[in-house]
Order: sequence, then structure tokens, then C-alpha cells
Amino acid sequence: MKTRIITGLCMVIVAIPFIVWSHTVALSILIALLSLVGVFEYLRCIGAEKTPGFAIPSGLFALAVPLLLRYLPGKWTLLFGVAYVYVFFMLAYAMLTIGTTDFSKVAKATVGTLYISSGFACLLATRDLEHGLFFLIMIIVTAFGTDIFAYFTGYFFGKHKLIPAVSPKKTVEGALGGTLIAAAAFVGCGMVYAHLYGTVRPHLLAMFVCGAILSVISQLGDLIASYFKRNSGIKDYGNLFPGHGGVLDRFDSVIAIAPILYIMLSDPTIFTIFK
Repeated sequence: MKTRIITGLCMVIVAIPFIVWSHTVALSILIALLSLVGVFEYLRCIGAEKTPGFAIPSGLFALAVPLLLRYLPGKWTLLFGVAYVYVFFMLAYAMLTIGTTDFSKVAKATVGTLYISSGFACLLATRDLEHGLFFLIMIIVTAFGTDIFAYFTGYFFGKHKLIPAVSPKKTVEGALGGTLIAAAAFVGCGMVYAHLYGTVRPHLLAMFVCGAILSVISQLGDLIASYFKRNSGIKDYGNLFPGHGGVLDRFDSVIAIAPILYIMLSDPTIFTIFK
């Protein structure tokens, strides 16, 4: 626990300047590197990291997608094209190496790479929206806050197991408590931001709903990552962060939340946080 707390504090200290200067290329480089490391952790999880036909295109895709999404014009059209080329290559590789390549491994590598890279890329896309700094911070607060709130709620009140086959320690009470407290925290942070910003009014109900949805997605992202690990018979994806594991162990909820929040905010006529 001591190691986990120290590592967590170090992560916060390191993260602060990247958040403050998140409008610069510094955050872009960090996110691209996290995407790359996360994909290689996943490939190692499924036993595909030493196959060049898997590792090289997946690594290049993971590194490029966050940067393409942030800096190039017509980014969504281009991103779709790049994703198609990547999937086509992986399928072609599986076909050309038939007899020596396990197709299920190709499918796992492709789906996992698309999922991880898209999640990290949407962190940058969300940051570039109006009020993007607030939403970037709320992705992190909701993901990590839900984990903490659910843990303590479950510790004190948990009686009914959530999905014991995937995560034996998680409880229904913990999940509900984490969701409600995270939603309330979203509202509180939104009110503080609106007060500091001065020219916007927070839509409190929308904030609560948004916080609750993201908290549920956060927990599902955590369970999905645990499901992959359990199927592969490993405890952690890596050891980059002592006491926390690897990139996917720490950012599994973040990459689940980011695309959902970006989609929710992409059309202000349908859903808006600030009036």
C-alpha cells in the first residue's frame, strides 16, 4: 500500500505540468507514448508482442492515431482511412501466413489496438473542445475518483458481489456508491469551474447525468481490462507504475471514458454541460 500511495503521488506531480500545458505538443507526445506502451502491454498479454506482423503495424497505429487526430485537417476522414488500412493489413497478414498464424490472435490484436488507441486519442480530441481543459480534468477525476469511491463504499457496505468471475472484490454496493459520489463530484467540480470561468452557467442535471454515465463506463472499462487479464492468466499488464501495474492497469477506465464523453459533447444541440 505504501508503494502504491507513493507512486500515485508521483504520478499526480508529473501529471500537473502536462495538464497545465495540455494545449501544447507536450501532452500530445505523452498520450502517443502511453498509447504505444498500452498497445504493447496488450500484445504481450495475448502473446503477440514478438510477432513482427502484429507488433510493428499495431505499434505504428497506436503512436500515430493520437497525433493524427489532433493535428491533421480532415482528421476524422483520415483517421477512418488509417484504421481501415491497419485492419486490412492485419487481415491480409493472417491470410498470407495461414497455417502458422492463429486468426483468433489476429482478431484480438486488432480489436485491442483499435480500442486502446482510440481511447487515448479521444483524450486529445476532448481537450481541444470548448472548455476542454475542464473536461480533460474530469475524465481523470471521474476515472480515478470512481475507483477510489467504489473501493471504500464496497469496503464498508459491500455485501453482494458484482461480477466475481471477473473481479472477485467488486461489489454492487461499491459500484452504486462509486457512481453516485462520482456524479456528485462532477457537479461540484462543474460549479467551481463555472464560478472561476465567470461567463458560463452549469447545467446541474446534465452534469449529474454525465458524471453518472461516465462513472458506469469507467467501471465497465476496468472490468473489461480485468477480463482480458483473467483470460490471459496474468495479474498486471506491466510494472511501469510500482504498486499500480502497467499503463493499462492505471488508464483502463480513462480510455473507456474519453470516447464516450467526446461523443456526448460533440453536438451541443443534443447534450450540453454549460449554458
